[in-house]
Order: sequence, then C-alpha cells, then structure tokens
Amino acid sequence: MKIIEGKENIISGYLSYLQDESKISYGEIEYLAFPESEEDICQFLQFCREKNIPLTISNGKTGVVGGAVPLKGALLSLEKLNKIYEVKKSGEEYRLRLQTGVTLDEIYQFLETASFTQEKYFYPVDVTESTARIGGTVATNASGERSFKYGPTRTWVRSLRVILADGNILDIERGKIFAQGYDLEFKTVKGIVKKIKIPRYRIPEIKSSAGYYARENMDLIDLFIGNEGTLGIISEIELALTKKPENILSLLAFFNCEEDALKFFFSARKELMTAMVFEYFDSGAIKLLRPKILELPGNKNSAIFLEVEFNDSTLEEISSTIEKLLTENNSSLDNTWGGFEKKEIEKIRQIRHSIPETINETIAKRKQKLPILHKISVDIAVPEEKFLEMITYYKTKLEPLSLEYTMFGHIGENHLHLNILPRDEKEFILAKDLHLDFAKKAVVLGGTVSAEHGIGKIKHQYLEVMYGEEGIKQMLEVKKAFDPQYLLNRGNLFPEELLLNVFG
Repeated sequence: MKIIEGKENIISGYLSYLQDESKISYGEIEYLAFPESEEDICQFLQFCREKNIPLTISNGKTGVVGGAVPLKGALLSLEKLNKIYEVKKSGEEYRLRLQTGVTLDEIYQFLETASFTQEKYFYPVDVTESTARIGGTVATNASGERSFKYGPTRTWVRSLRVILADGNILDIERGKIFAQGYDLEFKTVKGIVKKIKIPRYRIPEIKSSAGYYARENMDLIDLFIGNEGTLGIISEIELALTKKPENILSLLAFFNCEEDALKFFFSARKELMTAMVFEYFDSGAIKLLRPKILELPGNKNSAIFLEVEFNDSTLEEISSTIEKLLTENNSSLDNTWGGFEKKEIEKIRQIRHSIPETINETIAKRKQKLPILHKISVDIAVPEEKFLEMITYYKTKLEPLSLEYTMFGHIGENHLHLNILPRDEKEFILAKDLHLDFAKKAVVLGGTVSAEHGIGKIKHQYLEVMYGEEGIKQMLEVKKAFDPQYLLNRGNLFPEELLLNVFG
C-alpha cells in the first residue's frame, strides 16, 4: 500500500486529493493512503484508531457537497480497488460484481463488450459525471437523467461488502437482514453481533439523498446506501443489470416561453409511456448556453430534453404523439433537435451537461475577483402535486431581487436544480438566505432538501431543517454505534462541533 506522509509532500504532489467538484478546500492532512486490498484498508483503519486520526474516504472526487474533502487527519483513496470480477445470474436477474473504485465509464464499456448472454444488458444509472466511481455513487445514492425510468442507485444494489470503523466486515445481501420494527440486529463476517436503533423520522415518498435511510422493518443494506461514508467503507458491490433499450429517440424541443415548455412536459409525461428521460432548461439556462452553442434558436427561451424507448412497431405512433404535443404547445418538429443515432444522442446529452459546466465557469471567473463567492445550488425535490407551487415560490422570491439564476434538470421527478449566481457579496448573502428559505418551503410541501447530491460538509443546516434536532440526534446514535471514535468522514452530514459535543 502506498502511503504519502507529511503535509508538505501531500500539498506539493497530491493537492487534487484535498478537493472535489464543490471547489471547497479545508484543512491539511498528514497521511494519504492508496490501499489495493481490504487488508490494506483494515491495516490503515487500525493505524487511525490507535492514533485517533480522523479518516476521510475518497473515491472519484466528483461530488459537489464536499464529501471527499478532508477536514484534517488522513485520507484514504479507494481508486486502486478497481477490479470487475464477474457477471453472474441470480434467478432471472443478471448481476455485476465489482470493487468500489471502478468508474461508471468502465462499467459501461465492460458491458458493451461482454458476452454473457445474446441480449445486451446495461447498468442504467447515468450520473452526469461518468468518471464517478461506483462506491461513491452507492455512498451517496446518486441518480441521474434516466432515474425518471430506472430510479436511483439504491434500486440496483443487490449486495455490499462493508468494512466498519473497528475493522469488522459486513457481507450484506438484499432481502436477508431486516429490522424488527425499529430494532436492527446483525452479525459481522467474524460472527460479532451488532445492534442499532433505526431512526423514526419520516422519509418523504420521493427521490431523496438526505441523511440515513430509515423505515420500520427496513433492509440493512439500505442503511449503507447514501450514508456518505460515515458508517463504513464500501469495498465490493453487486449490481443488478437490465436489458438495454432496443432503440432510443433523443430530442431537445425548444419553446417560446417557459409556460409552453411546462405544459408540453405535463402532457408528454402522461402520453409517452416509454419515456426514459425528461429534463428541463429554463430561460436562464438557454441564456447561459447561447455563447457556447451559437445555433440555438434565437427566439426560444426554454427547452425540454426527452428520451423515449421505441421499436419498429412503435416509432410511428411515438413520433406522431410528440408532433401533436409540440403543436399544441406552440412548438414543432422544426424547433426540435435530435434523432436516434448514437452521435445525435451524445450531442443532445452534451448540451445538457454543458449547463452545469457553464455555471461553474461563470462563477469561477467571478470568484477570481471576489474569492468569497460561490454558486448557491439548490437540490430540492417535492411531491408531484406540489411541483408547480415550488417553482412559483422560487420565482416569487427571486425575481424582485434581480438575481441571476437558472433552473434546469430532472423535471420528470419534480426535481430541478436551481442555481443562483451571485455577482457580489451582497447578492451572495441574499442567495444563501434564500436557499435556507427554499429548504424550509420544500419541507412544508413534503419534499427533500437534497434529492441527489447529498449533504456532505456544506448542507448541514438543511438536514436539520428537514428532520429537526430530534432526527439529527437519532442519526448520531446510529453513527455512534458504528463509529464510536467518530473517525469516518468527519464533517459529512453533521458539523464537526456537533460530533465533538455528542461523542466527547
């Protein structure tokens, strides 16, 4: 196992390991380890326990909430645990077993060329950054554009191998270990019995990645999906696969106004039964894209990106339905880009991915002049019947302040990414206050403060808005049961000062 020691050595040669896509940076670390096996991980964990050194777990560093950014102590990068073991069949289901450090790109490429069956299978979770590593996506319950049809990572995880802070190992298979009410008891690989109390707060019945999963009679495996590395280190994963769509029609439809785009979406969601993706671009997103994509229609200020599965017998009906819905909402096929060739699908998806890229570039330029600035990224989802109310609330609060903002993303799941781009310190303070206000509104509407990005180190206060002091206390009891020295991913989910108060 390669271990880099000393702050100066790490900063001079490995500075990128102290950051993730959130662009925040924290303290200096004394040790940076690159394990190549579970034995290496257990050995380094033992070292940290004996020295009482906080340990941050890092994988792809593609998160946007600071989850992989260390406060201090040591950092463990899992990138070298990157083996794909096998595809096996379990009942009627094909499953892929692999290590935690395999990237999504590597999974997609492997399955493209694998020949375990005559039909093509794939792993359908498609987070925006395909260089993300599978262990990180499990630890955050990541989702993506196709989660409208396929759901988040949780839906596809069939087993996990988890190394706990005390060095014990759990082999967890879905459907094998359940809580009795809110009491959960299980054994490690060595037969050591562990007991915990499941939190009793209510998780909203929507897409969410905020805090520990908790339900009466829940499956043990779900506690570790989305735990953000605070309960254990995921070393191996088994994923379910599904049949690859026969054909995909990918379209980017432009509209005169946001109202037309929203009406088109609500109709299309009802009528296009094989839709896989619905994504929304508001006027702010179109404005950001214009300097990069010069051929964007000049008189259109919003768009819907959709993907629909089809075959030879359904293509004509699907095309006819789309044309009808476009016409009914003041658009047309002439104002729509796309097709079903791989190159066309990739072009549309790249336009979608250009939105967050452009936002980051814009804020980076402003940050050069005023380092305190960063974007305010709202990751809220609400129940379907409250979706328009949430959008209206955003606009009611934002428009009078003349703040630059954009709403885009997973409209199919009532989950838009609202990004506020402050231009000065006054706007930055206003934007932060608004984020808190929006979080409170979402909770009142039965929503979540984080639909897919997690909490990390920068959204603590929103987690408390969602679950209250009592809910946070119940989460901390779970944390304490698994990690009594509070060594793992300190600062994720909970502020460090709160951990110090609880653990002493």
